[in-house]
Amino acid sequence: MDEGVLVKAGQDVVVSVRRALGGNDLGDLREAVDKEFLTLDEHEQAVRSVLAKMESDLIRRLAGLYHG
Repeated sequence: MDEGVLVKAGQDVVVSVRRALGGNDLGDLREAVDKEFLTLDEHEQAVRSVLAKMESDLIRRLAGLYHG
């Protein structure tokens, strides 16, 4: 489970999660979690790269306005 909310009211317990993996074998779950984190790391690196390009473009344009 990545993140979520647990609510207990009396005997009732409700869990709401954004992303979760289920299963009975801890080894399989560990492999699935490791794979998911690698995928997220690759996605995060791609997003950071795009953001860095956008930031440098913005700075270049602002500098052009200031000097132009």
